[in-house]
Amino acid sequence: METKSGPIQCMAVQDVTKFYHNDLIVADSTGMMTIFCNQQILCRQSVSDSCINCVQTQTNAMNNLEIVMSNDSGEIFGVLPSKELWRININDASKDQVVKSSITCLLAVDLPDFHGKMTSYILAADSSCNLSVIHQGLIVSSVKTPSVVTAMCAGKFVDPSKLSLLPPSTGGSPDNHQVALGTESGAIYIFCNFSVTEEEYVNTGYTITLLKKLELPEYDNDILVCTGHFNAIHIYLDGKKLCHHVTSDWVNSFDIMDRDGSKELVVGCLDRSIQGYKIMI
Repeated sequence: METKSGPIQCMAVQDVTKFYHNDLIVADSTGMMTIFCNQQILCRQSVSDSCINCVQTQTNAMNNLEIVMSNDSGEIFGVLPSKELWRININDASKDQVVKSSITCLLAVDLPDFHGKMTSYILAADSSCNLSVIHQGLIVSSVKTPSVVTAMCAGKFVDPSKLSLLPPSTGGSPDNHQVALGTESGAIYIFCNFSVTEEEYVNTGYTITLLKKLELPEYDNDILVCTGHFNAIHIYLDGKKLCHHVTSDWVNSFDIMDRDGSKELVVGCLDRSIQGYKIMI
């Protein structure tokens, strides 16, 4: 398959057409979005004037899909194969900002709102240490982070009773809906209840680029798998390192697979090697 456009920056797999189980969404450096259906180009759409750096997909309560992307200029936009749904620029939120911010990562996630109702949000981190919470194209909340967030993952990583967070003004309390924030400094923080913990969950000492959760029935909290600017895979539980595995180079991508009840980790490194590991904890 070929996009017939610029260098590919990010991809996502999602059933866009409802004809097949998996369609491929591809975003590139020229601002072009290409959607493949059954290995054929379904549509090619110019959605940005600059390089697209993140892509997420989200299905709302009405079961409507939207593709959310961001670019180097600080824009975040929701689109469909046929039209644009909304577009915002995080730099418009702060008129006094001298240095323009760029988006460092996005996460589509369902979280309780200020009234406890589960709501679909987009979390957008930027180069000015802001974490914006977006709903239907509007920024509903924004918090400062201790460092630039470079990776995010939703799950339950800390016992709610141990979270040092103030509840929202509506009287809610921290719960099991948490987001791990990996940062440029190497520290991981927990976002919950529209706040970020002051304490570090853990600190790798190097920039974090990828986070994924691993659910095992024998543990109450999710295990956090972490990679970054280091040639290793780190695995954490409750803020403590369970184990790590040295890789041949920095990890460029990885995923967790479930094969007949056995968890496996498939890892791609910058030296073009691909390895598979059975997870035994």
